[in-house]
Amino acid sequence: MSGKTGFCTDADLSTWERVKKAFANDWEQTKADFGSDEARDMDQDVDDTVKQMAGADDAFENREQAFRFGYAAQCRYKSKHATWSDDLDRQLRSDYDGDYDKDRRHIRHAYEYKYVD
Repeated sequence: MSGKTGFCTDADLSTWERVKKAFANDWEQTKADFGSDEARDMDQDVDDTVKQMAGADDAFENREQAFRFGYAAQCRYKSKHATWSDDLDRQLRSDYDGDYDKDRRHIRHAYEYKYVD
């Protein structure tokens, strides 16, 4: 057993790490739903939270490569391609080291993401 009290096993803690992310996203969505100006609208509902907790294929961890690539592409190409275009799509397809067709919508989401510091 691990943890300060010995209550949680290593398996419990591993599962918690996945569930914790789903709860964090759900909490962020709840704050946005109730009008918080500082919360991100995650555009998710209970079904999305359950999928994340269950470790579904569409969990963030399974899309992180696509999101990271899309954000890096934004940093690299945004001055030349202010908006998504066919030219940009062709460039990213040739740059991407993965299944571009499968990950395209996640790449585009990250490319168009507006980070507020």
